[in-house]
Amino acid sequence: MKKNRILSMILILVMAVSFVGCSTTDQEVKGENNPGVGQETKQDPNKQGNENNPYPEYVLEVTDETVTFMSSEGEITVTKKPKKVAILMNSYLDLWYMAGGEAIARIDGTSNIPDAAMDIVQLGKMNAISVEQLVALEPDLVIMSTSISSQMDMIPILKDNGIEYMPMSGNIAPYQAFQKNLYLFTQILDRQDIFYNEVAKITAEVDQIRNKVKDADKPTAVILFASTSKVQAELANSLTGEMADLLGVVNIVPEVPIDGTNKIDFSMEKLVEADPDYVLITTMGDVDKCKERIEQDVISNDAWASLTAVQEGRVYYLPKELFMYRPNADYPKAFTELGKIVYPEVFAGE
Repeated sequence: MKKNRILSMILILVMAVSFVGCSTTDQEVKGENNPGVGQETKQDPNKQGNENNPYPEYVLEVTDETVTFMSSEGEITVTKKPKKVAILMNSYLDLWYMAGGEAIARIDGTSNIPDAAMDIVQLGKMNAISVEQLVALEPDLVIMSTSISSQMDMIPILKDNGIEYMPMSGNIAPYQAFQKNLYLFTQILDRQDIFYNEVAKITAEVDQIRNKVKDADKPTAVILFASTSKVQAELANSLTGEMADLLGVVNIVPEVPIDGTNKIDFSMEKLVEADPDYVLITTMGDVDKCKERIEQDVISNDAWASLTAVQEGRVYYLPKELFMYRPNADYPKAFTELGKIVYPEVFAGE
């Protein structure tokens, strides 16, 4: 690839500090323990309660009737086996169904929607929920996202109407969060068997993919996040950043000392200094308009053409369904697709 790898790595270490300017912060669970990725889960799936709990600092207590977990709002207790559930983030909707649950309402959209949930009530966009419609449904439980302030603003209304709610976090280290949240959901639904069976299969497949590249030369990459309004650089704890990190890819902005941050402002100067092997681009919103933003903010800069990744054709737009929306059960597919891009010699012929 590039011969001067040592100089490149020195530049990356310098950039870990100098890249930091303004940042994008998502609310996350405070003080919770993040067990290692692919943590051993070979406990007895028929047991319940804390003695068999792989995430004791997240799922705090399980009784015959309730489950208590630690959220960004503090300890939350919900009743097991709710009958009427509204879910205000489709990645959690997908995970809830994966855990054996069903829902009566969701937000608009077609991604991360299980077939069985296609025709349930739609409550509007994720940041513009019809609160009146939601309350009128008289749900037993509302599952919401801590990263969307308008959803968090509903909490007093839900409390006033005696509706249980779950503020969920998953934007930081999403692969780990996927495992923890699936465990939480299966505890609420009394389907521990699903957790131990499904997580074991998914993590085993991911580990096989990771093992394929463990002896390969580790490439460097920048992961650009493009919306219709801005371009940022993703960190190693974002959705794509975490998967790249687990595959051994060296992110040119691996971490910053700001809790809850998974993106920082983009700098062409620092990008040119590091000259990564790959440029990976994720998009949120209309893809064509996101590409226009990339063209305007990035490609139009004369320095763009000097990048090795550009000159050697290693710039990739990543598919939303795997790298913007949480892939959940499709994590092995996402890891494979990323592996094919950054380790083409390892995955040749697949």
